[in-house]
Amino acid sequence: MGFLLVLLFTACGEKDPDEGDPSQVLIFESLVAEEETISPGDATEIKATASGYSLEYHWSASLGDILGSGATVQYATSPCHVGTNQVSCKVQDGNGKSETKTISIVVE
Repeated sequence: MGFLLVLLFTACGEKDPDEGDPSQVLIFESLVAEEETISPGDATEIKATASGYSLEYHWSASLGDILGSGATVQYATSPCHVGTNQVSCKVQDGNGKSETKTISIVVE
């Protein structure tokens, strides 16, 4: 019975391999749009490239809509959103560290 208890404590102390390494530093490498100029009513894919521990992605746009979630989303405009619009992505890791990048999408 003593052996069984030791085995249980060992199993409970193992780290989930999908969780990542909490000591991994957050690096937000890039924020890239498939198309930097689009027509009113169109959409373009935007991808955030980052690495780190337990990442979350938070998207916002000055005008238009963000469709989807995660590292890759669609940015969509309406016919009224002509001009230069800003799309931002904040990447936050499981340790509370965050970085934000912003790109401009021209709608004409």
